[in-house]
Amino acid sequence: MLYTPFKTAQDFERLIHLGETSESIHWDYKQSFSPKKSEDFAIDLAAFANTFGGTLLIGVAEKSDGVKKVASGFVPGINVEEIRKTVHTHISEIISPKTDVQVVPIDISGNLIVAINVEPSVNLVGVCLDKDRRSFSFPYRTEFGNRFMTFEEVENRMADNKTRAMYLKLKKYIPSGGKVNVYPAPIANNKIEWRFEWIHNSENEIRLDQNGYRSIDIPISFIEEVWNGRGGICLKLSERLYCGSPNFLDFEDSEDVAIFKQTLKIYAEMHRNLRSDR
Repeated sequence: MLYTPFKTAQDFERLIHLGETSESIHWDYKQSFSPKKSEDFAIDLAAFANTFGGTLLIGVAEKSDGVKKVASGFVPGINVEEIRKTVHTHISEIISPKTDVQVVPIDISGNLIVAINVEPSVNLVGVCLDKDRRSFSFPYRTEFGNRFMTFEEVENRMADNKTRAMYLKLKKYIPSGGKVNVYPAPIANNKIEWRFEWIHNSENEIRLDQNGYRSIDIPISFIEEVWNGRGGICLKLSERLYCGSPNFLDFEDSEDVAIFKQTLKIYAEMHRNLRSDR
């Protein structure tokens, strides 16, 4: 599911049902807010930024359903100005780089809650937790709460910012199930319109499907550009796909693609020779 910031009571009521809706990769319930626990809240915000974006819902009570925590009601006494001040001072000071955080008060049938919305970040966001403010930890969000990246995960993420940036751009332009036009047009395929599918909790691959007849998972690094053209959303790929039946040949480093390209060159040369003979 795409990240949707909470800005109105309608946003909350559409996504959260008391007694039913559990915490997710995109939102977390907090019964109260204390400036003394700023580091804990900073971890939550950085985790959302490092994953798919998300919202802290302050003033929402929770209870266990035996497996997960679900929203159970509202807690009175939420101090909006205290939350806003703490988020934009102390919490902001221990998060680096600065990320897009919005503090939004929401009235739900007379119950005041605060939504702290965090957009996903292209750059890796760290939280400085030691007293000397010299070392950073890098949290991320899962369906079961926050985790911290290993050193190897941090290295891989920092080396792959281009893919992350394209992932977020695709999120902005294309809903799952939306139609896209692929350029250059795939070989052996006259139609260039495809259905776009997100792969659950993957920010490295997407799926293209053609009317249930052909489908392929493509690394996001394979996509050079996405834009909104006259004919709808367009994807420019770094290599042309071969969509011959029954299987796809794809990816620039595929041995099958190398063989296919060589075959195309042979056919092209044969056609040139035939034309010259005539």
